[in-house]
Amino acid sequence: MAESIENAAAAPRRRVAVVSLHTSPTAALGQSANGGLNVYVRETCLAFSERGIATDVFTRRVEPDGHGEPPRIEALAPLSRVIYLPTASSTEASKYELLDHAQAFGESIADFAQREDLQYDVIHSHYWLSGVAAERLRERTGSAWVHTAHTLGLVKNRQLAEGARPEPPERIRAERAIAGAVDRVVASTDDEAEDWAWLYACRPERIRVVAPGVDLLAFRPQARLHAKRRLGYAGKRVVLFVGRLERLKGVDVLLRAVARLEADLRSEVRVVVIGQDGSDADQSETARLRGMVAELGIEDQVEFMGTVPHDRLPHYYSAADVCVMPSHSESFGLVALEAQACGCPVLAAAVSGLQSVVRDEITGFLVPDHDPESYADRLRRLLTEPELSEQMGRRGTLLAQRFTWTRTADRLLEVYEELGEPAQAGGVHFGSRQE
Repeated sequence: MAESIENAAAAPRRRVAVVSLHTSPTAALGQSANGGLNVYVRETCLAFSERGIATDVFTRRVEPDGHGEPPRIEALAPLSRVIYLPTASSTEASKYELLDHAQAFGESIADFAQREDLQYDVIHSHYWLSGVAAERLRERTGSAWVHTAHTLGLVKNRQLAEGARPEPPERIRAERAIAGAVDRVVASTDDEAEDWAWLYACRPERIRVVAPGVDLLAFRPQARLHAKRRLGYAGKRVVLFVGRLERLKGVDVLLRAVARLEADLRSEVRVVVIGQDGSDADQSETARLRGMVAELGIEDQVEFMGTVPHDRLPHYYSAADVCVMPSHSESFGLVALEAQACGCPVLAAAVSGLQSVVRDEITGFLVPDHDPESYADRLRRLLTEPELSEQMGRRGTLLAQRFTWTRTADRLLEVYEELGEPAQAGGVHFGSRQE
C-alpha cells in the first residue's frame, strides 16, 4: 500500500490547482465564512488522492504581516496539500474587501507554479472570489478552468431574509464574468444549473451538475438515547440547528416556532444551536438571536454551542429528534444530508438546495414559507410522534446512501477529462482546453 502511494506521488494521473481564496479546507467549521465549501474541498481532495490525482489547494495566509513571506504548506492527504500564500489583506478583511486582492492572488499562484516547475491540468475555483483569482491564473497559464459557486449572489438577493444585507453589485459583475469565461461550471443541483443559464447567461453546454456527498463512515446512526446521555440531554427532546449564524439561515424562525409550542411540550425541548457569526454581518447575529431568546422567554430551552469539531457532529445529529433548516437560500443542503445519514429527520425550508436532499413527509418536512407557526406545527408532530420521527430517520439514512464523496469525485474527474488530456511532464505547460 505504501509503495503504491509513493508511486502515485511520483507520477500522479492529474494535477489540479484548487483555488479557495477566502477560506481553508482545514479551518474550523461554523465560524466566519467556514461551512459546506470547506467540507466540499477537503473531502473531494481526499477522494482525489485515493485515485492518484494530486491537488494543491491555494488559500490566503491570514497571519498578520504575512505579505512578502514564503508560502506555508500543510499536508491534507498523500497527494494533497494546502498552500497558504501571503497576501496584502489583513485577518479582519471581509470577503468583499478581498476582491481588491483576488487578481493578485491568481498571479501569486502562477508565480508559485513557475518557481516549483509544476504543471496543473485543471484549475478548480470555489466561490466567486476564487473565480476572480482563477480567471487571472488561467490568463497566465492557459489551463482548463472549472468553477463551483456554492452560492450565487442573484439567488441570495432574490430570496433575501428581512433585514439582511443584499449581495453587492461587484459580486454580481464578477459572477457574470465567470459565467462568460469559464470552461465548465459545476452546479450542485439542477435548479442551480438553471440559475447559471437563465440569471447569468452561462452557455448550457458549459454547465455540469455534480451533487456533493457525505462521509458515510463518519456520519451514520447511533442509538438516540445513548447519544443524548453522552451529550447530557437525557430526557430532553433535542431540536438541532447547525450552520453559520447569519440572517440567511433563518434561525429566528426556529426560535419563534419553539416559543409557539405548548408550555408542557416546550419545557421538555432543548434547542441546540451550533455555529458562530458569519464574517460579513453588520452586527452580531448571535447577539441578536440571544436578545430574541430573552424576549420570547425561552432562555431555558436554547443553548448556543458555538463551533463544534466536524467529527463530533454525528453525535449531535444522532441525539437530535429533528434538525431544523429554515434557510432563505441554500445551494445544497449539506447539513441536511449529514443529519439524514445519521438517522435524524429534517425540518427545512422548501428552497431548491434543500429540496434536492430532503423528501417531504418521507425523510422530514419541507415548509413552503417562513411562518413560525408552520414550523411549530411540524415540530409538534416530530416531537410527539416518535414512531414518525424514527421512520423518517430510517428513510433518511437510506436516502443518504445515494450521496457519497466517492461518487462526487468520480463525476468531477469526468468533467476534468472533458477538457483535455493530462499535461506532459516538464516545464510549466498546463492542460489544453476545448469546448
